Amino acid sequence: MTTNKLERPGQAKPNFSQSFRELSLAQKGKKGVPVYTLYINRPAGRVVAAALRNTRFRPNHVTFAGAILTYGALLWLAFGPGSGAVYALVGLILAAGFILDSADGQLARLQGRSSKLGEWLDHVLDSGRIVVLHGSVFCFLLRATSIPALPLAVLCGVFLFASSTIFFAGALFDQLNRHSAPPLPGGSPDTRSSLKRSVLTLPVDYGTTCLVLVTVPWAGIFLPLYAALALIHCLFCAAYLTKFFRTLARMG
Repeated sequence: MTTNKLERPGQAKPNFSQSFRELSLAQKGKKGVPVYTLYINRPAGRVVAAALRNTRFRPNHVTFAGAILTYGALLWLAFGPGSGAVYALVGLILAAGFILDSADGQLARLQGRSSKLGEWLDHVLDSGRIVVLHGSVFCFLLRATSIPALPLAVLCGVFLFASSTIFFAGALFDQLNRHSAPPLPGGSPDTRSSLKRSVLTLPVDYGTTCLVLVTVPWAGIFLPLYAALALIHCLFCAAYLTKFFRTLARMG
């Protein structure tokens, strides 16, 4: 969460439209952000944050609500009862949890309640989500298909390794780069180049994984999509690690 403080003591409480407008002018950078997060998840989170600004809900409440939706849906996928298309709801619930994951930071900016604890909670819950997601997919496929456990474990394990490595390496790189002095050269990215990167990174967006999980009841559709995402995550993992390594090496 950022430390911007949009709410000032003594001012009349702004309405939804004013809150939404303030957030629109105080968004994070767009550089390299996948299009799903940029044009769907962040705006949806902005709506939730603006709606909750003048309520008793606090950023950490939203964080925990998102965690309940996310982890609850994944545990249901792994062990819960159900059949057929009912499990398609898992992907939709995960997408809703992802919206709340965006809303908590934006609500913190509106209410002036950003904190180290909130940022820590976000990272802990996000990292745990990666592990539980692929573990749940493995458990579901083991129950719902006749595929042997070993190939499923390899597929889910490879996806888990690539996803968790991208997340941790990226988060640590941001922290190290944030405290570097002087900042790295490069300037503002060209708008067209930034949009291209946003489109290219769509397959590694968590929102894309949520949408793919909507197809989980139909193994003939889900498994090829899941395997393709696993492969793409591996390729991006190698590319990101190479980029981070070279950048940090230049920083000395």
